[in-house]
Amino acid sequence: MTNSTLPASIDVLLTNGRIWTGSEAQDSEPNEVSAIALRDGIVVAIGSTEELSTLAPHSARVIDLHGRRVVPGLIDSHIHAVRAGLTWSLSLHFEDIRTLAEGLALVATAAQENAEGEWITVTGGWHSRQLDEARLPSRAQLDAVAPNNPVYLQELYATAVLNSAGLAACGWDDHSDDPAHGHLLRDEFGHLTGEVVGMGAFAVVLALALRPTMAQSVEGTRQMFAEFATHGITTVLDGGGLFMTPDKYAPLYRLWNEDRLDVRTRLFVSAWTRGDERGDIATLMLFVHPDFGDGLLQVAGLGEIPHLGCHDMEGFDEFSISDDAFEEFVDITRKCVAEGWRMSVHAVLDSSLGRVLDAWELVERETGKLSTLRFSIVHADQACERNVERIAALGAGVMVQNRMNLQATDYVATWGSDAVRSAPPISLMRKHGIVIGGGTDATRANRFSPWASIGWLVTGETVDGAIARDDEHLMSVEEALACFTRQAAWFVGEEERRGRLVVGFDADLCVLSLDALRCQPSELSSIRSDLTIMGGRITHAAAIFAQEND
Repeated sequence: MTNSTLPASIDVLLTNGRIWTGSEAQDSEPNEVSAIALRDGIVVAIGSTEELSTLAPHSARVIDLHGRRVVPGLIDSHIHAVRAGLTWSLSLHFEDIRTLAEGLALVATAAQENAEGEWITVTGGWHSRQLDEARLPSRAQLDAVAPNNPVYLQELYATAVLNSAGLAACGWDDHSDDPAHGHLLRDEFGHLTGEVVGMGAFAVVLALALRPTMAQSVEGTRQMFAEFATHGITTVLDGGGLFMTPDKYAPLYRLWNEDRLDVRTRLFVSAWTRGDERGDIATLMLFVHPDFGDGLLQVAGLGEIPHLGCHDMEGFDEFSISDDAFEEFVDITRKCVAEGWRMSVHAVLDSSLGRVLDAWELVERETGKLSTLRFSIVHADQACERNVERIAALGAGVMVQNRMNLQATDYVATWGSDAVRSAPPISLMRKHGIVIGGGTDATRANRFSPWASIGWLVTGETVDGAIARDDEHLMSVEEALACFTRQAAWFVGEEERRGRLVVGFDADLCVLSLDALRCQPSELSSIRSDLTIMGGRITHAAAIFAQEND
């Protein structure tokens, strides 16, 4: 039994389980126990069910796990949760559909429930490649199920399709010019097909379709975090993102102030004004400082877009960081280091990564402090070994995601199959001792299930089965779980209080629907949490546990 001095009373005692503590071989704590005691939001004892049985009479709640697998609460090291929460309740979610009929049925139901003329939207998080038909629904199919509502279905950042009412609401017809930075696709006769591509086209639609009130955004954020809890998520590291202005965080702060925040949230805040990124960062630093907040909500650092001129998007198009943007990025890096801020930077292409590292190395030579702040790279999909070595030398980490699970086939056409099978190059990161954080990059660029990402880290399989990762870049289940627990906590300096189930750590855990350490690798992506506890408080309980604890 591994304990501190046992308290006189316990809030929650879980017994008869298979509890993976997340401890490593060199740690003094055991890797697996069968019982765990929680009090005041902290783990106060772990051990065998027999050893902790004396605590049962003094426990407010005793939960018999009946052999279920327990793991630390999952931490998504890179997700765009704040942005998603703003419109969560206004959108449909296609992450789990597998046929066109399922998707069209959801649209049809929404059309029956919504007022005439009210938008029906899906904003990313899925790809038509996950469907049996491997294609988007047509404009005509959407017209048939929702003739009186504008409909917009966006798959990731690749393509979107509108019905006729949606095109009309945007003012687009067969004679319309393409919007700036976007394209309206046409058939051989010049008629609009309903499909649109490009951020400029998406922005036109989203500005019309998604206009949430504050109340809707607060409720949407609450609903989103409740859904996250069903997957075992207890912490998210939010990556900011394009045009995430300070006002966008108001609903999140409202939940925090009202003590209704059920997922710990760590904020990496991005610049939002193209051409005045330094001004944005200076303004932010006037009002907040690193680690401002508490155990539920905290400002973690700057990123993933410290400078819009250094952002290479999805990595499909040629991109280079201009000299002016580079110099401004160096200035922003200097300010971060001077003020003690962490920085996390998006870099898909190896060329972009190299320029980011040039700036960081320059500031490290000047100050000797950057390497102490836990800077990080997001994605690093194309990273060559030399750049991986440079990341390691700077003491930085890498946040990796399973974007290739949905998009590998798209990248093959641009990068070639050899590059895609090693994107990102996890074996090189491990070789050079880099901390790897697991994440999803949801909710537009990917689906939000951490188990889909864990499954991909283990199997390397794509949703369409077209291309698999090289074996050297695959992980064991325990390694993948570590990326979503103790290693993800490292990026915000919390690995000594979160990400393991040992005495003194936060009482964040989830009870799994399948035993991740014993099930087939192909089953990992279907895992859900039957019981999620964050800070000692139940944030999700499936029927079996809800009944047991009534």
